[in-house]
Amino acid sequence: MSVSEHVVDFANIAALFRHLGLSLDPAECHGSLCGILCATESVKGAAWVNQVLAGQLDLPLSEFASPQNKTDGEGRTLLLILYKDTIAQLDDPEYGFSLLLPGEDQALRLRVESLSRWCQGFLLGLGLGGVQEQTGLPGESHEVMRDFVEISRLGPGEGGGNEEDETAFAEIVEYVRMAVLLVYEELRPLRAARPEGAPVH
Repeated sequence: MSVSEHVVDFANIAALFRHLGLSLDPAECHGSLCGILCATESVKGAAWVNQVLAGQLDLPLSEFASPQNKTDGEGRTLLLILYKDTIAQLDDPEYGFSLLLPGEDQALRLRVESLSRWCQGFLLGLGLGGVQEQTGLPGESHEVMRDFVEISRLGPGEGGGNEEDETAFAEIVEYVRMAVLLVYEELRPLRAARPEGAPVH
C-alpha cells in the first residue's frame, strides 16, 4: 500500500484494513483506542498497532507480539499517527477531539451504524484498559457509559435521512464527543493511581 500523504480519516483507515485483509471496522477500532486511553496510560502505540494488525480488538494488548504476516510499513505508520493524533486530541485544551466516522457524503444509515460500533468499541476499550465494572466509575462517567450502551444498540435505521434525522444524528455525535472528553478527564486520577493498568473492580 502506498500512502503519499498520511491523512487519517475513516476512508483512509478503511482502505488500509481492506488492503491488509482485515475485517475490522474503523469506527469500532477508534472507539476501542479511545476507551483504552481513557482507562490506562500504560498502553504504548506499538502494542496497539500490533493488536490492530492482528485483527483482534478484544484481547489484552499484552498478549500481542509484532505480527509476522502483516508488516505493511505505510499501514503501521498510519496507525501510529492515528494513535498519536488521538492522544493529542484527548489532551487538547480547545476540545478538538473528533470521532472517526464516515463523512457526511455517506448515507445516514451507514453513519448511524458506525456510531453504534464506535460506542461498542469504546466500551470494549475501557474493559481492555482495566475498567471492568462501570459501577466503579467516578462522577458522571457511569451515566455516560449507560448512555453509550444504549447508543451501541442503535441499528442502521430506515428512512432517507431527512434534515430532522441529520440534526438528531449530529446532536448524538456531539454528545458522544463531549462525553468521551468528560470520561477522559474524570478518569485522569484513576489512570495515575493504577500502575501498569491494574484493573478496577
